[in-house]
Parts: sequence; structure tokens; C-alpha cells
Amino acid sequence: MEQHLRSEYHAAAAGGRLYAFVNAMHAAGICCKKQRCEGNIYQFRFYAKHRKAVEQLAQTYHVQLTLTPQKTLQQFLHQYRFRFGIPLGILFSAALIFYCSNIVMEIDVTGEETASIPEIKAVLEDCGVQRGSWIPGIDFAHCEHTLRSTMDELAWVGMRHTGNRLVVEVMERTPEPEMQNTRKPSNIIASQDGQIVSVSIYRGQLMKIVGDPVQKGDLLVSGLYTDETEHTGIKHAMGSIIGQYKQTEKFTCTYEQTLRRPTGETTAHQYLDLFTWHIPLGSTEPPFDDYIRTSGYHWFSLFGKELPIGIYQETFHEYRTRTFILTPAEAAQNAEEQIQRYEDNFLSQVEILDKKTTALETESGVEYTVTYTLQGEIGVQQELYLH
Repeated sequence: MEQHLRSEYHAAAAGGRLYAFVNAMHAAGICCKKQRCEGNIYQFRFYAKHRKAVEQLAQTYHVQLTLTPQKTLQQFLHQYRFRFGIPLGILFSAALIFYCSNIVMEIDVTGEETASIPEIKAVLEDCGVQRGSWIPGIDFAHCEHTLRSTMDELAWVGMRHTGNRLVVEVMERTPEPEMQNTRKPSNIIASQDGQIVSVSIYRGQLMKIVGDPVQKGDLLVSGLYTDETEHTGIKHAMGSIIGQYKQTEKFTCTYEQTLRRPTGETTAHQYLDLFTWHIPLGSTEPPFDDYIRTSGYHWFSLFGKELPIGIYQETFHEYRTRTFILTPAEAAQNAEEQIQRYEDNFLSQVEILDKKTTALETESGVEYTVTYTLQGEIGVQQELYLH
């Protein structure tokens, strides 16, 4: 390393009393390096501080001396001593490397099964931890406590970082067996006004029989029992109570309809994302009066490693709202489609015994009233407490 830092000369000596010249340099303590002889020419290198001594010895022994300065780091620094961009660039690069190694570039959640990764990251963001956060400023203990107290499904949370990658290790609670939840002491009560058409009791005491009318909230199967010793206890009532009941729903459609639809036109705005700072690369004004905005990142990489620099892009999708008038026939068709969707989504688990539809046409639209006669499960669980 020393030879690259200190100034040197390459010397070619010939003629005169050459060997006496060489011995005189050694006796004077002049360090000669990379010595070699090519014919009658003696070549070597020496430090620049010995130049005057070497020249004087060459003159004394009538040696012809040719000196050539060698390029060294010292010369380079001396040559560019007034070019401040070089040291500033070195300092900036060092500061950039230090900064990049101390900010969060990636949050990796491990050990989750039922917990939502976006929810975990949202809680961390509330704690001030997100991509671009300063790692030395993160209170890991506070974040771990906040995650455990906010998300009931987490039993343990540990946080650490490897370089600029933040690792969140979680351990989820062992879920309670489903059987435990369904074995809590309970009654079965009526969820609808109706009439019982069939019963299947697996546990508990039946309080109503087939053919009995019931009102919503009536006790159908009791979980309360008394044993042979007159001891009163409670248990989980189990059974199926099928009943017939009526249900009325209303469906309306106005003649004047307002719809908001995409036009297919899009415009993108780009920003240079520099350590979470967004620097606009063009206009930042919304291009449309009505729009939906989506966003995404495209990160630069170096040697396969993602850098904290990239392009942040916002895409604007234009929407327009228009108003149109339906004919009575179109409004009626719309109401009928609403009825069909309701039956498909909400009445698929019950049997429709009868359906009576009444249509009413008004100045603003149509209104359909549908009265259903349904048959299905009317018993629901209600927790039972013994006072």
C-alpha cells in the first residue's frame, strides 16, 4: 500500500562507473526497488524524497540518469486537490450507503396463518413503522405490545431487522375447539312468527309441538333440567325446528336512473420515489373531474438488490355520471330482477311455498310488494344462564 501512496521515480542508469553508483546509493540508505539490468542499463525505482541525492551520485560517478515520475495516489490527490466534486461525491456515497442500511426497505411477516398481513402492516404504520422508517428510531417493544393488544389472534410477536429488512415474527393463539363453543348451555327459541310443521330434538325438553303457532322469541326447546335428586342444571339444547312463516319484502325502481360508469380513458402521473419522498416528474393536477385513482411502485435494483429509489405511478381512471329515463316496462323488469336476486341470495336455504306479488305504479316509478310463505328452520340458539 505504501508504494501507491508515496511519490516514486523510475530510473534508468547507464555509462560511467555504474556499479560504484549502485553501491554508493546502498551506502547512502537509498531504497532501490524493482531493480533489473537490461544490457548495460540499470533500472530501478526510488522514493521522490531521494531524487537530489540520486542525481548528485549520478553526477559524481558520471552516470547518465533518466528519471520518469510514477503515477501514485498521492499524485492523483494532489492533481485533483481543487476538484471538490470528488470528495463531496465520496462523502455523499458513504452517507447514502449508511442511510440505505438504516431505513426499512421491506417488512416481512412470518408465522401467520389466519392473521392478515395487511392488518399487521396497518398496525405497524399506526406506530410509525413503514417502508422508509428510520430503523434506529423504531421502538420494537412498543410495536410488539401494540400488535399483541390490537390483534387478539396473536399470542406472541417478535421484531428484528437484518440490514434494511424488518422481520416481524408472530405466533398465533391456538383456536378454541369448535365443539367447546357449541356446547355452551342454551335454549332454542323462535326466530320468526309462524307455525311448527316438524321437530327433531337431540337434547333438551321440547316446549312446543307440531301444529302449535309460535311468536318470535318463544321458547321452543329448553336446556333447563331437573334430575332425580331435584337438582336443577342447564345444558346445551340441540334440535331442528321446521316452521312455516310469512315474510313481506318491497322492491322499488324509479323511472329516473343515475349511473356512474368508467369511460375507458386513463392518465398516469409519475413521481421519483427517493427514500419515501415523492418528486413529481410532470403535472400533479387531477386530469379528470370524476375519477378513481390507483397507484403502484417500480423499484430500481442493483446487483439483484432492491434500492430505496424507484418510480411511483398514479393512474387516473375517468368516470362519468349520466341520467336516463326508464319506461314503465323497463322499470318493472328492473324490479323483477331485484326480486330474483333477493331470492337467490337470501331465500336459497328455505322452501318457498307461495309467493304473492302486488305491483304499484307511481309518478316516480314502480313498487313491488312480495309476500312469501316460507318453510324452513325457525329455531335459533340463545345462551342460558342459571341465576
